[in-house]
Order: sequence, then C-alpha cells, then structure tokens
Amino acid sequence: MTNKERWLSSATLLISLLPFILVAGSMQLLPDRIEILNLLDAETMVWINKYQYLYLGLFGFVPAALIVVARILRARGLVERNFMFMTLAAFVLALVFLFVCIYGMTYQIAHNRIDLLRRFDIYGAAVVAISLIAGLLSNFYPRLRRNDIIGLKNRYTSADNRIWVKVHYVAADVYMAVFYLFAVFSSSLSIWLDFRYGWVHLLLWLATVLGLIVWGRVYSRMLGKRYAVQTAQGSAGK
Repeated sequence: MTNKERWLSSATLLISLLPFILVAGSMQLLPDRIEILNLLDAETMVWINKYQYLYLGLFGFVPAALIVVARILRARGLVERNFMFMTLAAFVLALVFLFVCIYGMTYQIAHNRIDLLRRFDIYGAAVVAISLIAGLLSNFYPRLRRNDIIGLKNRYTSADNRIWVKVHYVAADVYMAVFYLFAVFSSSLSIWLDFRYGWVHLLLWLATVLGLIVWGRVYSRMLGKRYAVQTAQGSAGK
C-alpha cells in the first residue's frame, strides 16, 4: 500500500465513523422523544424515540465496511488499480452520511434548545477527538526512520533496523484500528454513561495506550527472536 493510499483510506474510515460518533455522543442531550422530517411526506414531521435516531449514525458503517474490505484486499494484492476507486466511492458516501448527520444534529440542538455549554461532556469528547487524531497520525509510522526521540523505542527496535521498520509498519494499522475502535466504543459508552462520570472515558483511554505500549514491546521481542533464529540458521548453513 502506497503512502497516498494509506492516508486517504484512513481519512475515509475516520469520516465514515463520525456519523455514529456524533449521534451516539449526543444521545444524553436529547429528550426521550424527538421530532424528525417524515421521509414519506417532506412537509410533515413525525415523533420517534431518541434511540431510533441511532439508525442515522449506523449508516456510516456502510462506507466503513467498504474501506476495511478494500484495505484487506489491497494488502493481499487482490486489488491495486481499483483500490483508489473503491476508496473514493467510500469517501463520497461517507461525506453524504456525515453532512446528513450534521444537519440532523444541528436541527435537534436548535429545536430542543439544548444548552451545550452546560451539558457538554468535555472528557468524553476530548478522548474521542484525541483517539481519532492519534489513529490518523499513526500513518506516519511506516515512514519514520530509526531515531533516539520518537517512535516505538525499546532495545529490540533500537538494535536492529529490520525490527524497527517491521514494527512501525504493522503499528500503523494496529494503532489506527485500536484508536478508531476506541472512539466508537467510547461514543457507545456515552449512550448509557452519565456525563458526571465522563472521566471514565479518560481512564479507559489511558489503559488502551498502555496496552498498545505493551503490544509494541511484545511484538518487537517476538521479531527479535525470529530474526535471531534466522541469523543463526544462516550462519550454520554457511
């Protein structure tokens, strides 16, 4: 996968998840019943349970599924020229769902006179935003050269450039997937979690980051042992 393909597909996946994140994260702001436009008659409105509104956000998983399948096929070399067309199609579809979602949420906030300054969950929103940004920025990892400042640093990656390259290449996908999934999970959790306990999102995020650090070390150690065996076998063969 080229650098351009990686970034575009990752951004498309992020946009695809935003409709659900926005709708799920706003569930506690909405009254039990909300008014929406009647799709069968554009001149009338209908009342629905607020949790039925989640269906609007779930539509965003359609382009998300498309881009995940496209990335898997691209990694296996089954699609190359068609990968960008699949990504662009998912990107356009994701934007359509996102704009519809933003319009719907803006209408609900204005119609129900919701005071965002008082009811906004700053902890949950901050964790979701940081997760999405961290997932997107993980695409820098494959192009990160070995250095003493940033990166997944441990004695294995510092000792062997092959381990450094492999770990950071795999970490780009692992970190993106984990952070994006955490953003969705955190948004889902906010449907039931009272805003007074928004700090729980932050604790779970810190636990996730710690888990990723442990994964990086374990994976580096595994590669180190594998390369050591290969080197020993090569020396014995000579």
